[in-house]
Formats: sequence, structure tokens, C-alpha cells
Amino acid sequence: MTDSLNPLTDAVRMPAAALQAWAAGVLQAFDVSACHAQATAQALVRTSLRGVDTHGVARLPPYVQRIREGTIHTRAKPSLQEHNGLLRCHGDHALGQPVLELALQACLDRAASQAVVACHIEACGHLGALGVLLLPAVEQGCMALLCQRTPSIMAMPGATRPALGNNPIAFAAPVAGRPPLVFDMALSAVARGAVMAAARDGHAQIPPHWALDAHGHPTTDPHAALQGAMQPMAGHKGLGLAMVVECLAGALGGGLFQPAVPGSAEGSTANACAFLLVINPALAAPSPQGFDNYMANWITGLLAAQGTQGRYPGLRQHECELQRRAEGIPLSSALINELQALARLSGVALAL
Repeated sequence: MTDSLNPLTDAVRMPAAALQAWAAGVLQAFDVSACHAQATAQALVRTSLRGVDTHGVARLPPYVQRIREGTIHTRAKPSLQEHNGLLRCHGDHALGQPVLELALQACLDRAASQAVVACHIEACGHLGALGVLLLPAVEQGCMALLCQRTPSIMAMPGATRPALGNNPIAFAAPVAGRPPLVFDMALSAVARGAVMAAARDGHAQIPPHWALDAHGHPTTDPHAALQGAMQPMAGHKGLGLAMVVECLAGALGGGLFQPAVPGSAEGSTANACAFLLVINPALAAPSPQGFDNYMANWITGLLAAQGTQGRYPGLRQHECELQRRAEGIPLSSALINELQALARLSGVALAL
């Protein structure tokens, strides 16, 4: 999911701990509770650590914008209940990361004695990079799947307006003796955050298969793309997968269908819904050792088939996290300008 256009060659590096403390301080300056501020800052910074720069600390300014507009509730009290074996988490329009943290921990608690646990999540903010949010599950030996219904930003060429969200989906699984498998993708050709980053960083062009302009034509202009729609990955196949997410994350909410407003909230809506599934292999598989052996042998064979440059989803992000924890998180000059503006607005100084 690391979809930056090119490496951050002009970047200034900032230690992860300092950046996380600053981000949490900014959120608290806008009346976000300490626990929600810490959960959000931790998730954003770990996302940046893993190289998903479009969904890391770059999302802090739009989150603050939604808070100032009142669409994110700073003193929200997310709640959990169980209905016919399905957990239901109502976010009370809180920031998405602490809501997901609550839902995931509830699933993990039940997964200690239950092979499969599912949870529907509603009324929360943008969740960010879904795969990063699943890391606590694999770190406890579980597999997890997470998908989110998003505002309508995606359409096929010729469409006059967006018709479906890019509805990201992520899956994570432990691999014995190796970093976990973490697969994460938006169902558009790339995440809309990549187009936002291209426009913010002054890139003149984006690839023509990324997006459509307001007239439904493929465009290479990132600014025109932000006025149009994202193209689905693999054409109708991407649209089909997005429909699966619509059923799991949308329809299971049980309410009346509410069309997502095209382009709303720049990916930081306060009324998102999602579906979370956690599987404990120690209970689900006939033999925990058999699961571990299968995963290890399968990944070993996959890497061998690719030669010396062999990789699997999640490995590159793991390596990036190790490097950035040691060297600091790179921040582009354009992003620094946005964060400095946020520092002035919040009164929380950013020490680079």
C-alpha cells in the first residue's frame, strides 16, 4: 500500500516517539480525550513508520479540520454490544483509530476461547491504513480481516459521478519465524491519498489509469482527478470486490441505505462503517503446529520461486519500520509546512 510517487528525497527526519507525542498533543489541544489522542497518534505514526506516508501523519491536518467542523466528536464514548453472536461497535462519531482499537481488543478477548469472532463497526471516523491496525492481532497469533465502506469516490470511465467507495480491505496472518503477512489495498487503482499527495507536493502528472476527471475521462492532472473519480483496480473486478465490502461493512449495519456523498471529507468522514473478522488458528485449525508449519513452508516456497529479490506482502513495510525506527520518519517539505501550520493553530510547537 506504500503508494507515494517517489522516495522522500527532500525529507527531514523526525524520531517516531517525538512525532507521536506531538501529534497526540495537537489532538488534545482540540479537546480530544487523552486516550483517543494517544491511540490515534500511535496508529498514524506507526503507519508512517511502515512507509505508508499517504495515510500516516499526513492525515492529521484533515482530521483536525473535521474536529473543528464538529463532525468528529472529541468526547465520544464508543460502545460495544453483542447481537446473535455478532459484536457491534458504535463509534459515537469518534476518531476511527480508537474505535477500531476497542473493537479489535474485544474480538481478541473473545478469540481466546472462540475460533472465529466478527464485529460490525459504525459511526466512526476514517480508519487510515487498515493493515497497520491489524498488527496487534497477528502479534497475538491471530489472523484478521478488516474492510471499510468509504465515501463514493470511484467509477468506471464514462461515469458522470462517483458511484462507489474504494472500500479498502486488509488481511493479516502470522508467519512462524518471519514478519507477518499483511495485505492491504484500496479497491481503486491506488488510494485517493496518492492523488492528494501528488497535488499537495506539486507533481504535474499522475498515471492515466489512476483517476477520471469530472467528465468521466481518464486524466493525468492530479487536481482534475480530485474533482472527478478514482478508477477501480482491474476494472469490473475491483468494482465487484468493492460490492462485497458494501455488503459486509454497509448492509450488516441494519439501517436504511444512505448514499455516501461523493468526495466527502477527503477520506476522513465521521460516519464510516467497517467489518472486522478475527480468527484464532490455535482453535480453528486441527493443529496449531500444522498451521505454523503450513504458513512457514508456503512462504518459504513463495520466496524461493521469486529468486533473490523475493518478497511477500508486509515484508517491505516491516523492513521500512525497522529502518525508520532507527533513522527517524522522513517528512517532505510540503508536509512539514502543513504540520507547522497545524502547530501554530494548536499552540503545540513542532520541534524538527
